[in-house]
Amino acid sequence: MTRALLFLTVVLTAASLQAVEPALLVEARKARAESVPQVAIQKLRMLLKHPDLTEDVKRAANRELAEALLAAGEVEEALWMIEPLAATGETTSRLLKADILASAGRWAEALPYYQALMEVAEVQPAAQVGVADCLEQLGQTAQAIEALGKFCAAHPDNAGAQLRLAGLLVDAKNLTRARALLQTAVPARPADEKWKKYVEGRLLLASDQAAPALVQFEEVLHDLTDVSENLLFGATLGSMEARAVLNGYESADGVLEKFISLYPRSRYLAAAFRRLDEVYDQEERPSEAELKKNAQKGPVRRAALAQYYLARMYQRVNKLDKAANALDIFVQSFPGHPLLPMVRLMQADDFLRRGKLPDAVQALEAAMREAKGDEERAAIELRTGLVHYRQGEALLAANSFHRAAQWSKKLRQNAIYDAALAELTLRNYERFAEDYRTLASEYPNSPLLSSLEIEEGCTQARAGDPKAVDTLELFLHHFPNHPRQNEARLALAELALQAGDHAGTARYLQIVNTSAPDAESTERAAYLAVFAADAETPPVPAKVIGLASRFVERFPHSSFLPEVRMKLGQLYFSSGDHANAETQFTLLARESSSTAYAETALYLAGQAATKWIDAHTVDRALGLFDEVVKRDGPLKLYARQQQAIMQSNLGKESEAVTIYDAILTAQPPPDAELRYAALCGKGDNLVLLGRTAPEQLDAAIEVYDFLATLPEVTPSWRNQALYKKGHALEMLKRQPEALTAYYDVLEKSASEGREFFWYYKAGFDAAALFEKQEDWKSAIGIYQKMASLAGPRAAEAKARLTQLRLDRFIWD
Repeated sequence: MTRALLFLTVVLTAASLQAVEPALLVEARKARAESVPQVAIQKLRMLLKHPDLTEDVKRAANRELAEALLAAGEVEEALWMIEPLAATGETTSRLLKADILASAGRWAEALPYYQALMEVAEVQPAAQVGVADCLEQLGQTAQAIEALGKFCAAHPDNAGAQLRLAGLLVDAKNLTRARALLQTAVPARPADEKWKKYVEGRLLLASDQAAPALVQFEEVLHDLTDVSENLLFGATLGSMEARAVLNGYESADGVLEKFISLYPRSRYLAAAFRRLDEVYDQEERPSEAELKKNAQKGPVRRAALAQYYLARMYQRVNKLDKAANALDIFVQSFPGHPLLPMVRLMQADDFLRRGKLPDAVQALEAAMREAKGDEERAAIELRTGLVHYRQGEALLAANSFHRAAQWSKKLRQNAIYDAALAELTLRNYERFAEDYRTLASEYPNSPLLSSLEIEEGCTQARAGDPKAVDTLELFLHHFPNHPRQNEARLALAELALQAGDHAGTARYLQIVNTSAPDAESTERAAYLAVFAADAETPPVPAKVIGLASRFVERFPHSSFLPEVRMKLGQLYFSSGDHANAETQFTLLARESSSTAYAETALYLAGQAATKWIDAHTVDRALGLFDEVVKRDGPLKLYARQQQAIMQSNLGKESEAVTIYDAILTAQPPPDAELRYAALCGKGDNLVLLGRTAPEQLDAAIEVYDFLATLPEVTPSWRNQALYKKGHALEMLKRQPEALTAYYDVLEKSASEGREFFWYYKAGFDAAALFEKQEDWKSAIGIYQKMASLAGPRAAEAKARLTQLRLDRFIWD
């Protein structure tokens, strides 16, 4: 029976039904009164097919049909049936529509209908109770107490309402007032006696007396005679909570599972699922069996709720693939369901976790299209802002956060805070200040204000803004007891380190270390200490290695660990301890395989492995370089180069040439420096092969010549290629051509650039070759050319020139 019938007696006069009510209408009312609503539905549908009904009879029959459909659990059809009557403004039908919405657990939709009817005298009592119900189920306990309090004041003899108010006061932890109401309320009906027993149980439970409280709740549940639907659900929750206190949550979930199984059409079904979800969240290994079973059978309302909470459970226990599948099933199976926007939000969260930001945006757009209320729209805007922020679109994020703040008072404070953070990212300090002022004006005691101050300082620090030091110092001054004090000090220590202020760095770190820092601050201070020591002049590698090694031992799961391992590996490498260097680089690559450090670490581990002698070093180094190649990252071709060098050192010149060819034909092509090195390396290995296969020397000469004539080749690579070309020609006994190649090094260096290593090698080798041929004048010409160009060996060339003139009496 609805509240309309509980609080009203709707008298339809005989005149309005043509003096006598139709028999089918009378019979339908009787069937519904006897709890056989399906029979009532059939009789009313038969009646409504009659062509000669008056409008009054039609309205009465339609209203009665809506009542019968509601009693039969056909909520959506009942709502469809009552809608035209409610739209006319008819009071009784409007109240019935509110009751139908409440029966469906659609409390937020029912609330404004009840509120609008509170000013209508004939239904005011029903409306007041309806408002209280809605507010209670929406979690607005204080407002529910106020609404029900007004009703009790107007109806002081209504013991049932007073007892319900006492129950709400217990929820609000106002136990003194609840006990006073319980003592003054005099139950007038058996139902009131049940309510009193329930409230007594609530008071016992609130007073840490779970065992006697459980007895009270079980007595209510043992005999459901005169137990209303809301009392049944309240006692069920009480029993669940008492069992959880006495025996743990694993013993409590069955109470709610039984309620859901027995009352699939209850208006409190959604609340039952919500509380069951909270219980599952507290359990170590919650079972998904009941949710899966309910999701696979009717009625539709229970199946939809079970599917939704099954997806929530999967997300909570990190079964992301199962969660995604459960959400997809909900979208396909329950289109138009009120929970659909929340399901879309959950899909967006899943995409966020997987880094699929465009998919998250699509899910949020779908959620916004399906959203019904301002609170839902605000939640969607907040999540949309987060996605935009993750995409690096801070301006779009700020706009979304501002819209969320406009939609919802509940989310407004956090939304303004998020908008301010987005403005900081944009370095739009003017808009940031505006958001800060808004937050300070509307929420002057908000802890978010101090958080914004330190966020501003940290943002300025990351941007290299010189104002960062002042902002952070002001934060330390304004909020001396703030839990993020050490975070500010550490930021200042880092700024001092970047500025070369080693004393300032040490001072801030000392304050942090002596202030009973939390684990995060201790970790970051230890991290900064490593790099502060590394920046000291002169450096003391042993000190840095010691600090870095201790950091690795103390913080094996730190987000700073990759950076510290990299530094530790570099220090070992530069100090000649290549075995430890390889260990650190390899560990870094394994521990951080999905980060940007991994490829570099593998490459450096390979290089370290080539530096120390071990029976397995070669295979290990080649394997490490091969891992780099398989990653197909920016160091792939450089790893190929290292493999080629190692194959050459092993005397496997053919394999080396093959690898160099792979580098030279790679797509995208190697950068210029690597291309030059690969051409030169290929030529070098062809020369080595030429010791037993002279035709390979011709191939080497061709490679060197190609390298030397490249349009943008640097002087160093050009001179090296020409020198090695000359060397290969010498091996083929083609001295004139070799001398020409050596001379080209000298000639091109004089006019096109300065490079002295290969320049002097070519010059002295050419001169020596001329001397061997006793071509003294040509040798003198070479020495003269080198002596005339200012360089590190010009004096040596000049001395050799003078000596040769003296020895051979050549002065012209």
